[in-house]
Amino acid sequence: MSLLFFCITIFFSKDAYAQFIFPEEIIKAHPRLISSEVSREDMLFQIETSGDVKVSYEAFKSNVLKYVNQYKTDPEWLSSRFQMYWESHASDIFVKGAFYSHAKGKAPVPTVRFTGQRDYVTDYKTPKLEDVKPYLEDKRGLFLQNKITNNWEWVKPSKTGRVIENTNENIMKIARDAALVYYIEEDEDYAILAHHLFDVYMHGLYYRNEPIDLEHGNGQNVIGLTSFQVIKENIVDELAECYDFLYHYIQSKHQNKNTIYTTSFKKLAEIIIKNGVPDNNWNLHQANKVIEIALALDEDQAYQDGKGCQYYLNRVFNQSEARQWSVNDVLNYGYDQQNGIWNESSGYALSVAEGFTHLAGVIQEALEVDIMPNMPVIPKAVKVMPQYVYPNKLIVAFGDSHYGELKTQPFLDLISNAQKFNKKVQEEEFTGMLYMLKNKDQLLKPSKPKDAFRALLYNTKVNLDTSIKAANITDYTTASFYAPNVSWVAMRNGMDKENGLMISQVGSVGNHAHSNGIAMELYGKGYVLAPEGGRGSSYYRDDYRNYYSQFPAHNTVSVNGKSQYNKMRSYYPFQVNTLYPASEKKSGFYPNINFSDVYFHEPSTDSDQNRIMSIIRTGETSGYYIDIFRSKQKEGKAKYHDYFYHNLGQELDFEISNNQPLKFQTSSKLTSKSGNIKAYDFLFDETSTKIKTPFRGRYTLSIDNEKVIMNMWMNGNENRELFKVKSPHSEAFRKILPEAIEKAPLLTTVVRQYGEAWNKPFVAVYEPSTRERPEIITSIKTFEVEDKTTSFVGIQIESKGDRTDFVFSSDIKDSFSHNNIDFTGTYGVLIQTTQQTTLFIGAGQDISYKGYSIEILGKQSSSATLVTGEQFKLTCNDPILLSVPDVYKNGDVVLNMGFQQVQGNRLTVNDKKVVQFKVLPTDFQNISIRTKE
Repeated sequence: MSLLFFCITIFFSKDAYAQFIFPEEIIKAHPRLISSEVSREDMLFQIETSGDVKVSYEAFKSNVLKYVNQYKTDPEWLSSRFQMYWESHASDIFVKGAFYSHAKGKAPVPTVRFTGQRDYVTDYKTPKLEDVKPYLEDKRGLFLQNKITNNWEWVKPSKTGRVIENTNENIMKIARDAALVYYIEEDEDYAILAHHLFDVYMHGLYYRNEPIDLEHGNGQNVIGLTSFQVIKENIVDELAECYDFLYHYIQSKHQNKNTIYTTSFKKLAEIIIKNGVPDNNWNLHQANKVIEIALALDEDQAYQDGKGCQYYLNRVFNQSEARQWSVNDVLNYGYDQQNGIWNESSGYALSVAEGFTHLAGVIQEALEVDIMPNMPVIPKAVKVMPQYVYPNKLIVAFGDSHYGELKTQPFLDLISNAQKFNKKVQEEEFTGMLYMLKNKDQLLKPSKPKDAFRALLYNTKVNLDTSIKAANITDYTTASFYAPNVSWVAMRNGMDKENGLMISQVGSVGNHAHSNGIAMELYGKGYVLAPEGGRGSSYYRDDYRNYYSQFPAHNTVSVNGKSQYNKMRSYYPFQVNTLYPASEKKSGFYPNINFSDVYFHEPSTDSDQNRIMSIIRTGETSGYYIDIFRSKQKEGKAKYHDYFYHNLGQELDFEISNNQPLKFQTSSKLTSKSGNIKAYDFLFDETSTKIKTPFRGRYTLSIDNEKVIMNMWMNGNENRELFKVKSPHSEAFRKILPEAIEKAPLLTTVVRQYGEAWNKPFVAVYEPSTRERPEIITSIKTFEVEDKTTSFVGIQIESKGDRTDFVFSSDIKDSFSHNNIDFTGTYGVLIQTTQQTTLFIGAGQDISYKGYSIEILGKQSSSATLVTGEQFKLTCNDPILLSVPDVYKNGDVVLNMGFQQVQGNRLTVNDKKVVQFKVLPTDFQNISIRTKE
């Protein structure tokens, strides 16, 4: 209790949004759960005059008509298929954790049966209604068809997933649809069927009590009246709509039963508010269900208890309770108010934003009220969505997420909101973004809705302004993006689908997070080549708990095979030491290098981990990734560290120098029998070899008549072993790639460093290529420096076109010299080509080469870049001293850049004559140096 109070106290100390105000008098009559833009008369007119609407409506109606006709000869045929306690009339439900246990109590009428288990995955099919046994309540359980054998079997409810819920919802959908036909045509035959089904079910709810968890676990806090999770009370949709469409029929024909119905609705609403999770996507789902119930109810004064439409809207929007915070407070807590990122994994965050735009749409349609001004973070959350996308416009997939395109609905919702309430600036921005994400001509091309009748019913059509221009994707994406509330860093270099490069890195913070250390995804040549593993088959299944949510399913490093901590709700962020360019910086940085330095404390093994990642572009169509991963156990007693890398493809080959193939032997070290966590047991086809020398890997993905290759290079070390294995396929892909590729095992490299891996870090270079655009890198080797720190890493990368890159990395700031390059810092790069030399400080103090140098003044780990050649270019975040060789004629030397003109000082440094300038912070731009006239 004290913890709950503490959390809420901290939460409510935040600045609150303005209260939502709802009208004391609800103007719109029932039904309220359809568009305010269409009346019954409009529907009848469209059905008569529009061929598409008529065909759609007739198909819709015919699905209901057979049950209407059947009711006339056998009134109980359909209602008897409800899953209810037909004989026992049980009122009290008992569960054990996530499974149904038993029921007892005696109500005067049959009551609604509780579902079988929390997990929706089951070996049994939800039967067709004609296959459901009428009035079924049998000690043997449910009679269902096995998905594998197709045999019909008696099954205990605890093994039936959500079959009970699904069956009841399927019947209530028929009731809802019949009620809608009645509303349109006023044919009482449809109302009689709809009311009968609604009446049986609502009486069955009226006498049901909230289930009790015999294990007294967290399940009690999230359980619903008919479902293990309040957010899965999906039948609320059909019940609310059915009542809404039948409203006038019920008031005129069955008003004596109205108290039963409204009390049952309120019971559903109260339990949905009482249970659940207050600070993540559950809150939104709970709110949406309560809002549907609220809109189905009359005004507050219509009820003796004063609890009607306005009461429940106010409960949801303005009042915070233990397990259901107000919309105001959850928006304030869940969103980063500065950048609009929601505190859950990518897929959930995007769906939450869509959920809130939908919620605003429901209110504006039902009540003619604009609540968007009360939710200023929501437009921001939609505007930030492009930051989630790769150059192929698929979203990143960390945590329990899937790859997929950004949904257009949030943009359409905000456009609709803008048009309805005359907000031209909002309309222009989100229309431009929509045209940016989807082909404008395709969007504007006349098209028929899949279901013309429903499109009319819910007003899904948005008339887009053709005069608005498409926005530029680079206006909404930046080279670096950091979201602390989910511990996520994205680095991108170009948004061209074929040639863009991007890294996504994530720690473990927020909801639907995994136990993954410092995980990463890599993009190349149109594909997410090094993907996340996704969620697995179900949150409640072994593959999720023991593999997909664990270290070995990610591109990360595990310590002693033991790294494992809380998944789902996680509190283990990484610390961003340096990020270049700065997060959300849109211009003014050196564009050919991205760089991040993050630290992570791995809690289960008390280990330090540091990951340096960089994108270095070698041309308009080429570039590579650097990955330097240091890992050590604080006590210094680590047995080994395992570097995991997964890649799409059908072939994986390894070789050492002189193109000699590596030979592997069958191995069995990557298993739980060897002391590792269970996740290792999911790896298969294990082979290994001891290796001291650098090696190359080549992952080949054959797709769409193309070969996409990820070229991998990794350093060798004493006490190092290389494993070539396969991993379960990535569940993050869902109909994005050909099925044969999506379902294929991931080709996986595991590199084990025995002992510590801090001073002997994992150093990898990845270069994506294709047959048409082959790799640019010709050779990679490491170099050492004199008096080096024990963790120093030097990489020399040679590429076609006489280009050589020198990369310096260390865990502590020190001074290093190699090949006439002097560098002080933790990450620096020097690039030599025949035309120019680039000096780059990612995090450091100074870098110099042949008379050219940058020295950062003041701040100890800033960034700066100098490009020399025919045209000088420069950028720096802090004041610097810039030195260039003194090759100028006698006289004063000045540096011109933008509005800066700096007088140079001639001096001798290390026997070299140079001119030195003090330069204030500047964007990346051309500079000129000349003698003063």
